[in-house]
Amino acid sequence: MSNKHARSGGKYGGSHTTLIPAALTICDAAARCPHVTKISPGYIKAGLPPASGQRRVKITSDGAAILLAIRDNTSHQEVRVYASDHQEAKLALAKAVRDAGMHLSFTKG
Repeated sequence: MSNKHARSGGKYGGSHTTLIPAALTICDAAARCPHVTKISPGYIKAGLPPASGQRRVKITSDGAAILLAIRDNTSHQEVRVYASDHQEAKLALAKAVRDAGMHLSFTKG
């Protein structure tokens, strides 16, 4: 049985391959980026209070990885993206977030 919210193989790693809808868009863009070497989805926190449809992404440098904190309407997920060139990967991710109409913020990590 196929799950439209799951990704595996290629650049996707880890045992948690299910993604929230907002994360699907960003992770698919990350998978197309030539600088990204691995995408590791984290646990999903569901059942949060509604965010009035406001989807947002926070990008943080997390040592060896780029940490994406992705908030959908009623769920949250962290995704770690590993890249050979962090700056170029962050630019590609930021462009994907903006193109998807999501709110974007950067934090120092």
